[in-house]
Amino acid sequence: MLTEIQIPWDWYVIRASALVGFLLLYISVFSGTVSYLPGIKKYFLRLKSLNFHCWISLQAFIFATVHGTMLLFHKFIPFDWKDVFIPFHSSFGPLLVALGTISLYLTIILIATSYARKYISQKLWRTIHALNIGLYIFAIIHTFYLGTDLKSGILREIFIWANGVLILLLIFNMIHRIWYKIKKREIVCEVPEIKPNENLRQSDPTGGEKRSSENFRRRV
Repeated sequence: MLTEIQIPWDWYVIRASALVGFLLLYISVFSGTVSYLPGIKKYFLRLKSLNFHCWISLQAFIFATVHGTMLLFHKFIPFDWKDVFIPFHSSFGPLLVALGTISLYLTIILIATSYARKYISQKLWRTIHALNIGLYIFAIIHTFYLGTDLKSGILREIFIWANGVLILLLIFNMIHRIWYKIKKREIVCEVPEIKPNENLRQSDPTGGEKRSSENFRRRV
């Protein structure tokens, strides 16, 4: 008589939702990065759309929420709602689990401010949007060290190489933006030299204007 094998369906959902959620986050960060790089951005103009970023980030958030919620049903490692939604509360890998929780909250902030972009200032939105880098780094650490499917094999190699390439693109993107801002400031600071012209109006010390009698007769 064969022994009945119980399939841990919750464990498969936890793993699958985590991998899909990270993949969607990767696509969001990748598209936002390459769409600003010289020589590459022309191939990703459609991916530069804010609507695309909002949509793909929302899908990543949904899968991340499924991942965290399904942990409450996991029997091998018991989690309660505090372990999942309160950083550093879990006794199992408190730092790594906390990075996942913080990533979830950062995703909520980024999605909310992106959809409310027209109601806030551009400077505030860009400042908040910079949290994307922290979110991405936290998600990498959380997924790499807690992901069961990333312990070995081809999936681990793909994960390392794909994220290594994206990190290099992020660094290049930041260097390019800093260089562009410096060059822009240099252009703004350059004041063109104005050559004197006898027909131009000249300001007097009192703030008025002096007009020569010849120019006045010409105007009349």
